Amino acid sequence: MAREAMRGFGSALVRRLRDRRGLGFRAGALALALIALTISGPAEARPERIASMNLCTDQITLALVERERVASLSALVAQADYSNAADDVAGIRLNHGLSEEILPLEPDFVVAGTFSAQPTVMLLSRLGHPTLVVDFARSIDDVRTNVRTLGGAFGEAARAEALIEAMDGRLAAAAGPTGSNRPTALYLQPNGYTAGGDSLIGDVIGHAGLTNLGAEAGISGHGRLSMETLLALAPDILITDESRDRAPALAYEILEHPAVTALLARSIRVQVPTRLWICGLPAIAEAVELLADARRRVTGEAGS
Repeated sequence: MAREAMRGFGSALVRRLRDRRGLGFRAGALALALIALTISGPAEARPERIASMNLCTDQITLALVERERVASLSALVAQADYSNAADDVAGIRLNHGLSEEILPLEPDFVVAGTFSAQPTVMLLSRLGHPTLVVDFARSIDDVRTNVRTLGGAFGEAARAEALIEAMDGRLAAAAGPTGSNRPTALYLQPNGYTAGGDSLIGDVIGHAGLTNLGAEAGISGHGRLSMETLLALAPDILITDESRDRAPALAYEILEHPAVTALLARSIRVQVPTRLWICGLPAIAEAVELLADARRRVTGEAGS
């Protein structure tokens, strides 16, 4: 089961690489995908000593298996700003993606992300540790795929489906009216960066029943908006990360420009905790719910 799950996910990862720019990134990520497809070792047995080297796979792993089956997680999982599981990892060994941290634990399954330490992933695979590389989620469909892939690899397909079912129930409850007359929303990061199409944040905005102005501005993935473009977009809802007020940055000065301040005074402001959508997790449903609440404030729907 684990090998079949890795084969299917690896094929999806290779397809996505065709759309990535940069030969260096493409070659490195392709090497990781091939590792996941050609592993040796006891991949058919249910793993009992799982090591995760990525914040996103850390949290899915914790949701799918008992703590006793977790050998190690990445250090970021203990940071509350970025992790939904920060309160649940006491006593679990944490790693920084170094082979000398992972090898002594003798894991029988290693999970990593596309951007995890490639030398460590390659070494672990060469030494016979079954290794699965999970791509970054760019949509809620990708969240489902990743949860199912890890559930299959861990022998926990039923738990994976239960997580997806619970997430989908929350998404359905948050969905807005269909049609073209939807409130507009814009996600704004430091220096005017936003999320457009082909991005997890953009998909969250769409699932909340909103029109993503980043995508309307022609941005794919993440890109930068000029002040002129921002003024022209005039969003109904402006979305920032929750950490914006806690740690002010000079890069946010675009929001303090008088013209922008006057414009945004007419927008509803929503802060989404970074931990909810820095990774593609079932917890993404909470981010959708926050934006759906803002949508109801704009439209006057019941439940606002």
